[in-house]
Order: sequence, then C-alpha cells, then structure tokens
Amino acid sequence: MFKDSLRARLLLPVLALVLAAVVATVVTLAWVEANRVRVQAQNAIENQSRGLLSIFSVTHSIMLDRVRSSMHLLRQETDELGAPSVGQPITVGGRQVNDLQFGGKPQGNQFQVVDSVTAIMGGTATLFTAAGDDFVRVTTNVKKDNGDRAVGTMLDPHGQVIGEMHKGLSFYGVVDILGSPYVTGYEPIYDGKGSKPIGLWYVGYKTDLEALDKVISNSSVLDSGFIALLDSKGKLRFHSNSGAAADPAFVNKIIQEQPSDWTVQKRDVPDWGFTLVAAYPNSDISDAIIRQTIWISLAGLVICALLLGLQYFLIQSRVLQPIKRLTEVADALSMGKMNNVIEEVKLKDEIGTLAKAIARLSNSVRLAMERLSKR
Repeated sequence: MFKDSLRARLLLPVLALVLAAVVATVVTLAWVEANRVRVQAQNAIENQSRGLLSIFSVTHSIMLDRVRSSMHLLRQETDELGAPSVGQPITVGGRQVNDLQFGGKPQGNQFQVVDSVTAIMGGTATLFTAAGDDFVRVTTNVKKDNGDRAVGTMLDPHGQVIGEMHKGLSFYGVVDILGSPYVTGYEPIYDGKGSKPIGLWYVGYKTDLEALDKVISNSSVLDSGFIALLDSKGKLRFHSNSGAAADPAFVNKIIQEQPSDWTVQKRDVPDWGFTLVAAYPNSDISDAIIRQTIWISLAGLVICALLLGLQYFLIQSRVLQPIKRLTEVADALSMGKMNNVIEEVKLKDEIGTLAKAIARLSNSVRLAMERLSKR
C-alpha cells in the first residue's frame, strides 16, 4: 500500500511541512493585507480630504478679501449720505418695522445704495434695521427662491451672527442665507444715542462650489465608499456619484445611522461650519482580504505541487531507483548469481555505503563458493 511505502514515508512529512508553511504564509499575508487595505483607505481619505480642505481654504481666503472690499465700499456709500438714524415705521415685505436712515434719507424699499455697491463689486448687499432683538432687511439685493428681493426677512435669530451683533462685534465668515451658503461680512450700525445697534451693514457672496462638486462627485473610498459634504445645518450638499453612493438617500442614511458594518469618519471644515464625511463598508476590506487570500493560496498550492514534484523526482532518482537496483542484486545473489555490476558503489552517500557492503558480500560469497568447489 502507498501509505506503507518508503515513498509515502518520505513524501508525507514534506507535504505536511509545505502545507503548514503555506497556511502560515496565507494567515500572515492576510493579516498584512488587512492592514495594508486599511492604511490604503485611510491614505485615500486623508489625500482627498486634504485636497478638498485646500480648495475650501483658498476659496474662503479669496472671497473674504472681496467681502472686506465690498464692505468698505458699502460703508463709504452710506457715510457719504450722512449719519445713521432710526426712521419712521414702514412696511417691508409685509412686516412693519422702523426705517433706517442715513443723513435723514430713508433706505427702506430703496435699492440704490445696495445695487450701486454690487454693480461694482458683485455679490450681494443689505441694510438691516433693528426690530427689538431681531434685525430685518429693509433694503437688499439678496434674492428669494422666487426671484423677489428678500426685503422683510429676518436675520436668523438662532444663527451665529446675531449673537456677535448684540455684542457690538463685527462678523466675517460663512453663513447660511435662505438655504444657501454665503461668505459674508456683518457690521453693527450705531446712531450715537444708545449702546444697541440700530441696524446692520451686510455684504456677501454666494459660494460657487462647482469645483468642489466635481471633485467630490468623482471621489471614492475603496470599492463602495464615498465622500460627502454637509453644510452647517447638516444638509447634504455634495457626495460621490458612483455605485450606491449616487443615491443621496443612501448617503444620508449611512451618515445619520453610522451602521456597525461601516466605517464613518467626520471632519470639520475650518471657517465654513461644514462637515466633510468619508465612509466605506467594512466588507470592502474583507473582500480585498478574501481576494488576496485566494491568490496567495493558489500560489501556495502551485509552489507546494512544484516542491512535491521536485521532491518526488529526487526521491525516485536518488533513493528508490538505487534501492531497487540493489534489491535486484541481492535477489540475484541469493540465487547464486554473483557476477552483477553494482554501479551504486560510486555514490558517496548511505546508498553507496550499502552498495559497497553488498559488493563485499557478493565477493565473499563468490570466494567461499570457489573454495568449496576446489575441495
């Protein structure tokens, strides 16, 4: 039987050793691959995030310079009219508030100042009047969704700007205005009679994030992950546009629920109040490990087969065939045939030692037989 043969006893330990080495190699490389894929995913996230944050930073810096220049022009225009003061009650956009005046000239529902500023600088401009603790737009070229001027609308009472205005501080930064992000500047207006501002100067530019949209749309993480951007109110603005990530409902679900089988990373965007989100399913890493493990296993099996084939050839040519020839010589010697040529005596290994012993035995038997024949 094969399992009892010398061939099996020589090959099976080699097979066991090679298989153990293959299994150990597969396990080790699978672990290494898992770490490599995780590092690859993290590097992809870092590189893409760094690029996006750079675009945000440059955009913010350029637009903020324009905002400051525009604010300077708006204040110059109103200063030329005269000192600010509280005017008579008027109705703007269906809301009754006190008018805002410069040099005694009412500004409510008058758009010459704000339009002259944006005609030169672009963007948008607004004059607010104080209404209790709130501020209402009395003249503006900020447009509502229907295209009408947003007169009569209020500064967000829960936003970050109004708190700064009540403190008498200026504000320059990104603000959500009627559902769209603007890079803005706000400064309080005082009439010199009280400690509370009677209105606000505002200038701003609606952010053109088309470049970001293109970059994020073409981005991805591993096979099925995505990059997404949330605004200051948590609204999904942009997201990758590949696979399941092309569905905004799916992207929102992953971001909000953060399921255990996904890795979700969030990063604040400085100066914008936005949140950059990178996410990928853990199955992407598992799939990569499985694919790599299959290739490693196949390569290991091929190497194992080659090693066994080489071992079989060496055992067959260096061990089994010489032993077979020596066995034939021993059989012939047992039947009185003593003139066999034993080539294996030339070998320097154990087979050669055995062959020399058989050759001596053959010679001894031949000599003994010759003595017996002479008596």
